[in-house]
Amino acid sequence: MPGGVDWLEVVPGVLRTIGTPVDVNCVLVLGRDRALVVDTGSTAAEGARLRAGVLDRAGGRELVVVNTHAHYDHCFGNFAFQDRETWAAAGCVADLVATGEQQRRQAAWRWRSEDPAFAKALESTPIVPAGRQVEHPQSLELGGSVAELLVIGRGHTDHDLVVWLPALKTMIAGDLVEASGPPQLEDSFPLSWADRLDQLLALRATVTVPGHGGPVGERFVRAQARSMRLLADWCAGEMSDGVTAATPPDWSAESARVALRRARLEVQDSSSGSPSP
Repeated sequence: MPGGVDWLEVVPGVLRTIGTPVDVNCVLVLGRDRALVVDTGSTAAEGARLRAGVLDRAGGRELVVVNTHAHYDHCFGNFAFQDRETWAAAGCVADLVATGEQQRRQAAWRWRSEDPAFAKALESTPIVPAGRQVEHPQSLELGGSVAELLVIGRGHTDHDLVVWLPALKTMIAGDLVEASGPPQLEDSFPLSWADRLDQLLALRATVTVPGHGGPVGERFVRAQARSMRLLADWCAGEMSDGVTAATPPDWSAESARVALRRARLEVQDSSSGSPSP
């Protein structure tokens, strides 16, 4: 639901939820010298509320911000942090520049009847891409601990970035992992997503923070990888055989249709070498 910000605060050895549950997780990681903010919310107003809470908890630490991907609910709050060091995958920056205005129009239209105030806040939010781009693994020193920024390839989007905290064995996965409902597929690469989750599982995280929903363990991520692989196999079968089969477990007919459309585009992109539309 819109109109607020929830975040997960990571302190040495502890992961806990702060605030009231809302749609997207924003994460605060406290090092000795720096505080890392992962994702910034949906609007400039949400970003401002998040920043106020972060500054209250950061205790004078320098702030650095990371975006996991370019969807509006994770990065339109960047406006409130534009004076801070901000990181994202290079593809995230390019995608936000290319699609930010369209995302804003679509999201505002979608929320106008349900939450007019939130729709209005979206319409007035300046779109601010991250100032620094990640193309290869990047280490951020926080003082006594390190956050690893890993761009792992096509999955939920074509530029998913995860934050790995090796000292805490904690992974901040963005929307590659979804715990509040089925993964969203509209910009996805369903034939590749399960492979991305296998990469995450190789980190052997004790705790994974999904883009939406509460923290989960390895068993949940493994189950989601199996579900995504079943969906990928179904899409591959539909494309090769042309015979409509029952949708795989855990997936609605509508989600399967979206996945099949995206899978066809994914195959076309692989053949042509062109970026995904």
